[in-house]
Amino acid sequence: MNIILLGPPGSGKGTQSNFIVNKFGLKLISFGKILRNKFLSNNLVSKLINKGNLIANKLANKIIKNYIINNLNVNGYLFDGFPRNISQAKFLSFININYVIELYISDYLIIDRLLNRKIHLKSGRVYNIKYNPPIVEGLDDYTGEKLISRKDDLNINVIKKRILTYKKFINDLKSFYKNYFGLNKFKKNYILINANNDINKINKNIIYNLNN
Repeated sequence: MNIILLGPPGSGKGTQSNFIVNKFGLKLISFGKILRNKFLSNNLVSKLINKGNLIANKLANKIIKNYIINNLNVNGYLFDGFPRNISQAKFLSFININYVIELYISDYLIIDRLLNRKIHLKSGRVYNIKYNPPIVEGLDDYTGEKLISRKDDLNINVIKKRILTYKKFINDLKSFYKNYFGLNKFKKNYILINANNDINKINKNIIYNLNN
C-alpha cells in the first residue's frame, strides 16, 4: 500500500506519518528530512529551504527515486512532503498510489504551531511546546538529546510564504488525483482530514478511513 500525505506546514504530517507507518508497516519517505540530511552542509540549498523556497523538480524527483531504489519495502511507502506540484505527482506515477490523505487546517493554527515547534534532528521526531511537549523541556523523550527549532519556523514571513506556496499547488494536485483515481474511487481514495483537531482524534480519523 502506497500513501501520499498532503498538508501545509504545521498540519501535523510528521506526527501522523509515524502513526501510519507503524500501523501498516510502511516505509516513511519524508522528503523534508531527506533533503535536510542530504544537503545539511550545502549552504545554497540550506538557504533555499530556510527561506521557504522549493528545490527544482528534476532534483526532487531524482532524490525520491534514488531513495526508493535504496530502501525497498514490500508493504509500501508513505510519502510525506512529496509530491508538491503536478510535475512531481506525474513523476511519482511510476508506482501505484493507493491513497492520498489531505490534512486541512486554519492559517492561524499553522503559525501558532510552527512558532512553538521543536524537532529532534537525528530522528525527525516532532514536538510542540503547547500541544505535544516533551517530557523534559527542551529534550527528546527517547535520547535525551537537545531539541531545536527549524530556522524556517522562526520567521512569520517565511511561514506565510510556505503556506501560500502550498495553497498555490494543492487544488491542482487534488484535480490530478481526481483524474488518477477516477470519479468513482476519488471520494474513498482521496481522504480529507480536519487537522484543527487534537493529535489523537486526527489519528483515529485517518486509521478509520484507511480501514473502511
